[in-house]
Amino acid sequence: MRNSSILLLLVLTFQAAIADELDGRYQATLDNQPAELILRSSDAQVEGEYIENQHLRFKVTGHFDGQALQAQISDPASGQALANMNGNYANGMLATSLAARNPQTGETLVREAMFQRVGPPPAPADPNQDAALVGTWIYEQMINSNGLEFASMTTVTTLRIRADGSIDQWRRSVAGGSEWSYDRPGELQYSGHWRSDNGLLLVQLKGAPDYQPAARYHFSAPYLVTESNTGRMIWQRR
Repeated sequence: MRNSSILLLLVLTFQAAIADELDGRYQATLDNQPAELILRSSDAQVEGEYIENQHLRFKVTGHFDGQALQAQISDPASGQALANMNGNYANGMLATSLAARNPQTGETLVREAMFQRVGPPPAPADPNQDAALVGTWIYEQMINSNGLEFASMTTVTTLRIRADGSIDQWRRSVAGGSEWSYDRPGELQYSGHWRSDNGLLLVQLKGAPDYQPAARYHFSAPYLVTESNTGRMIWQRR
């Protein structure tokens, strides 16, 4: 019984060493665009993210045996499988082959990339915060006059959602005509903290005791679409 316990301890120790060896943040160039892998392991199971062009985020799940990685890349919202990824790991380098099937033609597209580990994986995301929301988002609204003298006004709303849980929104207006112009400095509309719950963005305004619903949201790559009592807004990542 004692020998069995020692053997089990050795197996668990070996599996933990494998996990620690693979875990990390990896970068590569794929089709002339930056690509990133964030991998975390528990025993031989692997989970993480595949990020393409800095803002398209997909879920990664798979298995790692100490050298070979077999994983699936899927849509985090629907769970639909998008591609299979096979890789070989050695000395902080992950040589990968990604195979994705075109749903229209049925053709399988295979791409290869060499990912290099650039650091440890970031801390696990807060389950109450949708990591895809993090970033700076811009919403622009332009109004043009149809009178004898042309004039236009552009309102730029900037929404900053941070990984530390803070949030703020600014608005700036610029207007002008044939012989005049107006540029209003940006004004802070609100600041506070944020969290999310199944497509609902909640905000706790600075000084307020509770979180309140701010907007329903979804992604239509590469845009963020929000709907609230102020209407529907389409945001672009900056």
